[in-house]
Amino acid sequence: MGYFPKDKYILAVRKKQEFSHPRLPYAKNGFRYNSYRYYLEDLFGEAVQRISLEGGFTCPNRDGSLAYGGCIFCNNESFSPPYNRGDIDIRSQLEAGVAYLSQRFEARRYLAYFQSYTNTYKPLAELEKLYRQALDHPLVAGLAISTRADCLPDELLQLLRDISQNHYLNLEIGIESFYDRSLEWMNRRHSSATTIKSIEKAAAYGLNLSGHLILGLPEESKGMMLKEAEILNKLPVKLIKLHHLQIIEKTLLAQLYARTPFPLFEYENYLQFVAQFISHLRPEIVIQRFFTETPKSYLIAPIWGKRSAEIVMDMQRYMHEADLWQGKAVS
Repeated sequence: MGYFPKDKYILAVRKKQEFSHPRLPYAKNGFRYNSYRYYLEDLFGEAVQRISLEGGFTCPNRDGSLAYGGCIFCNNESFSPPYNRGDIDIRSQLEAGVAYLSQRFEARRYLAYFQSYTNTYKPLAELEKLYRQALDHPLVAGLAISTRADCLPDELLQLLRDISQNHYLNLEIGIESFYDRSLEWMNRRHSSATTIKSIEKAAAYGLNLSGHLILGLPEESKGMMLKEAEILNKLPVKLIKLHHLQIIEKTLLAQLYARTPFPLFEYENYLQFVAQFISHLRPEIVIQRFFTETPKSYLIAPIWGKRSAEIVMDMQRYMHEADLWQGKAVS
């Protein structure tokens, strides 16, 4: 397909692909969907980056409360940045993150991103201490907290609502799939009904919600995945994070895949499908990402050989040539 232009042509390509839509305020510079980057810039008036933090969490399907081993695809080491070390305190992790990211980006403000494992799975007092330690850093503009749908008790949601009165807060709920068979396959140990109920309950507390969805799970057809876009459209989520299923070293999924390989998205097919998926999303949703990038040392499959910038530009080019945009297929 060859959708990625050489770097020196990127600005020209973006100009040629200019696009605007009255219901897509964060679709800028050739994007045909609401980009999280431009959403944050509009919200804060400047570029903002997220600093991933390790708060010493685990998960109920990992510590024996529900099960052992965690989700079969999960290896937190594969997405932990080089500055992230769980044996140092939150302030030190933030300082290391600022030093690292300031060399790569022009951001002067940051979101403290509690990312690894289930970041609401501790006693309430410990959670509040961790969250407020992060907010005490002068360059931290707010929080992003990743968690599971079954780890959102009312007292925790009340705490998050209290924090959100004075600080930006994004609660990221791992949906992964709306199909119970897939959730059982991945050892998630809760149902889709639990996910939907938790999203609706968290929204009732006035929280800014995002959902995390995996595309390309075994036995989920493209029609089934597009149906998930329709389900998302009916839920009170502001942001969505999509990515393709990957096989990561040191996971149960890697063992299963080695014994019985199954089809995974090839690059061009994924671009085409995720563009369709985005066209089925209501235009009020902001897309945090539509793929994930795993270090080569951890990634078994699929191997696309593409950089992040290439994938983003290829998506812009493909959606332009296919005349697709977020919300186009929504009646």
